[in-house]
Amino acid sequence: MWQEFSAFVMTYVDPIGVVVGILIAVPVFWTWYEVTLGQRRQRRRLYRELRGNPGGRPGILILDLLPGKDVCPAVERFRQTNEALKLIPSERHFVLSRDQALTPEAMPEIHADLRAAAARIVGEGVDVLHYFHAGPAIAATLVGAELANGCRVILYQYDHGHYVNFGPLKIL
Repeated sequence: MWQEFSAFVMTYVDPIGVVVGILIAVPVFWTWYEVTLGQRRQRRRLYRELRGNPGGRPGILILDLLPGKDVCPAVERFRQTNEALKLIPSERHFVLSRDQALTPEAMPEIHADLRAAAARIVGEGVDVLHYFHAGPAIAATLVGAELANGCRVILYQYDHGHYVNFGPLKIL
């Protein structure tokens, strides 16, 4: 009986296992190739594009920490009046908003959200970030600390019904 079972396994089950193993190995090796070589190729292409065209991938960051107010429509109206900002595609728009008053207890959460947004900004290859700030100054210091070693950041502050360009943030 044991010999019959062994013969059955060697005759039928073993070849089926080999075929299934080969079928499974193909997508595994394809995924490995895409992860190691494909993403590296995409990153190299992005870096060449960034080196060859500085300022060619702008982005917008809106930090809205004013409770009860939504500054996104005001930013959008301002953006439509500025030729350079009008051309920025929507996938490079990043919005952090909070509809509650900013308290010291909420700062770690704001910082975590800002780090996630900074990762998305870097992931999109943004090399010039137009930063629209609405909220307490302590949040602006967080933004400066997070983005200090990244792309160039240009600050806009809401002042008497319109946005004023305060210029680039820089480390002295």
